[in-house]
Amino acid sequence: MKKANEKSIWIKKYRKLLSKYHKRNIDKLVKKLLIKTKNARYSMISRSKKYGVNCDITLDEVRELVLQYYGKPCKYDKNRLVTHNNMVFDHIIPISKGGTSNKDNIQIISKFSNNVKGSLKEELFLVFLGWLETIDPELKKDITIRLAGGLR
Repeated sequence: MKKANEKSIWIKKYRKLLSKYHKRNIDKLVKKLLIKTKNARYSMISRSKKYGVNCDITLDEVRELVLQYYGKPCKYDKNRLVTHNNMVFDHIIPISKGGTSNKDNIQIISKFSNNVKGSLKEELFLVFLGWLETIDPELKKDITIRLAGGLR
């Protein structure tokens, strides 16, 4: 009974949030976000075990992150809004580099930015983004597209 009540609270919160940004299919989007957050937490637990790092983020904390970041510009690419289509739960310090899965080390960014960031720690990624601002815009665009698509 308690879980059903908690779920209904999140449904109300997400419905209110999504109605600011979407006109249709609100209930469908709410369901997608509930599933996406649950899957993201399971993934964090699994990956944290694999790398032997701590994972103490709760499902409620994961869902709170959505309320905090949804509809806002991506932290690294202000031209991309964080929405259900492109949101990624990112470790600020990657777990492959010893970062933990807790609320202070998780942020939501655009899928594009996450693909470019890869396994860089935030401090190095910011250095890279700063360098990108110093080069020819056409070259910058080409580099970021190639990185976001993955090097082959």
